[in-house]
Amino acid sequence: MQDSPLINIGLYLTYILFAIAAITAIAFPLIQTFSNFKKAKGGLIGFGILLVVLLFAYLVSPAETGLFYEKHDISPTVSKIIGGGLVATYIVFAGVVISIVYAEVAKWFK
Repeated sequence: MQDSPLINIGLYLTYILFAIAAITAIAFPLIQTFSNFKKAKGGLIGFGILLVVLLFAYLVSPAETGLFYEKHDISPTVSKIIGGGLVATYIVFAGVVISIVYAEVAKWFK
């Protein structure tokens, strides 16, 4: 079966447009961050807190192995990453619940 030149051109055009979109999605937030650092400070602090939570979750998660892990060919490192992701999810969820409760209780005292 012979490939159609139109399909090849369409695929190449798609790859080029995807690369432009990916570069733009990475470049413009960086440009905005460095051009107006005072406004970006809050977002950077939030991003830093998220990185700290992820690092903490990774460090406290166990590198368990067992029959299930061996059956699915999961190494201790991958087990630790999965556990860290789960612990980070629990921490972020708890933070969201606490912030919602705090906001509702703070409304009562206004």
